[in-house]
Amino acid sequence: MGTTRRLTAMLFAAALLAAGCGSSSTDGGGDAGGSNGTAEDGSTIAADLPPCPVEALAGAASPVDVRVWYALGGKTEETLKAQVAAYNASQSKVVVQAENQGPAYEELLRKFESGIPSNDLPDLIVSEDTSTQFMVDSGTVLPAQSCLDAEGMSTDGYVQTAVDHYSVDGALYPASANLSNILTYYNKNHFRRASLDPEKAPTTLAEVRTMAETIKAAGIADKPVIIKLDSWLIETQLTGDKVAMVDNENGFGTGETTQGVFDNAQTTELFSWLRDMKNDGLLQPVPATENQAGHYLAMANQTASITIETSTAATSVKAFLGGDTDIGGIDAGPVDLAALDFGAGEVFGVTGPGKAQIGGGVWFMTNTNPDVNQSASWAFMKWWNEVDQQVTWNLEGSYLPFVTATVEDPRVKTYWEDDLAGRWLAIAYEQMVNGVNPDFTGPRIGPYDKFRTAMRNGMDSLVFENTDPAAAVATANEETTAAIAEYNDANF
Repeated sequence: MGTTRRLTAMLFAAALLAAGCGSSSTDGGGDAGGSNGTAEDGSTIAADLPPCPVEALAGAASPVDVRVWYALGGKTEETLKAQVAAYNASQSKVVVQAENQGPAYEELLRKFESGIPSNDLPDLIVSEDTSTQFMVDSGTVLPAQSCLDAEGMSTDGYVQTAVDHYSVDGALYPASANLSNILTYYNKNHFRRASLDPEKAPTTLAEVRTMAETIKAAGIADKPVIIKLDSWLIETQLTGDKVAMVDNENGFGTGETTQGVFDNAQTTELFSWLRDMKNDGLLQPVPATENQAGHYLAMANQTASITIETSTAATSVKAFLGGDTDIGGIDAGPVDLAALDFGAGEVFGVTGPGKAQIGGGVWFMTNTNPDVNQSASWAFMKWWNEVDQQVTWNLEGSYLPFVTATVEDPRVKTYWEDDLAGRWLAIAYEQMVNGVNPDFTGPRIGPYDKFRTAMRNGMDSLVFENTDPAAAVATANEETTAAIAEYNDANF
């Protein structure tokens, strides 16, 4: 919702201070920034920001506890816990406690939002990338830019498209990003049996249909395509074709975002594709409920041939193929692993593959705890952004590097060339740096969670209730506009 919430954020932060919830250095800490300016070369100058108490940790008399809230699972969660343990063992000033808040980002955000009035908040939250505007508007975030500026550090070593996406008024807000993309995963053995090229994933919606028809006709899978009806399917397609989802320059303008604008021919075409695929017996639609694993199970049991999922699933899929048949806490049962041969490719699109938007998770430092906690959080984040940690986060956690030097590390190069999961992650990274348009990285919406709920409800009504595509899109757009109006009226 842009800069119009600065006053609300400042008042919120002031209220916390008046209640004794904050420390002196966070006065105005919720400010989304003063008026930003323009340098002589035309570049944006970061807005006035609250100070970052980088020196506070040096004066701590005892180790400082830093609580991190997250919502991760599988191999990614295991890697996070191991990374935290390694940091704690590497020094004696900070003790990081990683606390899982549930299986889904939505649950994590609900708990964070409910903790704002009582100031029951962590020092760091690893939230979904979609929460950026909400986190800034909430007045609870210490901008990473404040800490970078305090130490004379630059964002030049970070993936610049991500920096742009997560910056507000020229200031980077999250301290790091767990970058990911959507990939197309497919059963290469099914392709071979259907006389399709096993090294070629479908690249367009039309190719998905043609390949599914071929596989079905060969009697290999009754409904070859399985898709979790998550909003990211529609978002990726629209962002890839530079179609805005909300007004105010897709939420990045200087005014106020007021409505959804995706009730158009492009979205209706996508909804129609889903309906037709389902009605023609080519698609198994799976509702995007929390902790949903139905599409994984169908691929594992070879009742489906093609799906889409986050690139972060790469190491978990590889582990599954290696015999770890637990999927999100669900035992896949007896699986013929020897018969499985999965491949991955760029996410398919309307006109071509690899068009994507910035996605994943982001690390926000809060400004509601004492200076020493903020300083300790920044110390941990600096460590986290070192190449060694970024390498581990890629090799074992499946996230794409936020620090660009990671890509040149020999360990990553070897992994991306020789390992199955690594080769998939290389595809995702290439898609992120070359497929994401730097001027159109995806929408920024305050009530992004409500937008995604509206989009999911629209897809559910389309495939499970036979709602007309145009009507389903119109309803989702209306619900998004209503959510934005409510968000604006409530000052987030």
